[in-house]
Amino acid sequence: MSAPDRVASIRTEPLPTTRAHPPVVAIVGAHGGAGTSTLARWWAPAADCGQSWPGSAQTAQRVVVAARLCLPGLVACVDRLREWHVGTAPGGVEIVGVVLSAARPGRVPASVRRYRAVVEDLAEQVWDIGWHDELIERELAELAEFTPFDPAPQRRARLTQAVPLDVHHVGSELIDALARAAKNPIEQQDSER
Repeated sequence: MSAPDRVASIRTEPLPTTRAHPPVVAIVGAHGGAGTSTLARWWAPAADCGQSWPGSAQTAQRVVVAARLCLPGLVACVDRLREWHVGTAPGGVEIVGVVLSAARPGRVPASVRRYRAVVEDLAEQVWDIGWHDELIERELAELAEFTPFDPAPQRRARLTQAVPLDVHHVGSELIDALARAAKNPIEQQDSER
């Protein structure tokens, strides 16, 4: 596997702490419009890293790659995943998974579904976020946020009251994946003794 022609930039400064606790995961956009700011707003333990790898060892280097579920989004996502697999991403960066956000309401075209399989081959975990019409009329600051152990929201809750059910579900799975990733180095150190 070779590195892609277009590589992501590297953010050398630490991720900012904008909430009660420092972020534990960086949301990295595979392309512009991937939804990094919305996802970082929805998930309290996350930080928006734009389209840059988090290169500072002083803050979280666990990453969720975000992309739109469309052919250009998937191609860009594959580029980021290939970049990480061949080692051109900064040292310490660990991809926890990929979040694919719907590019439009309705069915996903067959060609996009087929190319999605390439992303699934390169990522340990792939999560889906559906289309949410209400996002069109909301500012980021208005959106509710998910924190670990929040109860599942009601199905028809406004985005100002609770995150959508699929966002809550993915947030819960992300917290579990982060916990497993944090536990694995400890287990490896214990087994080396």
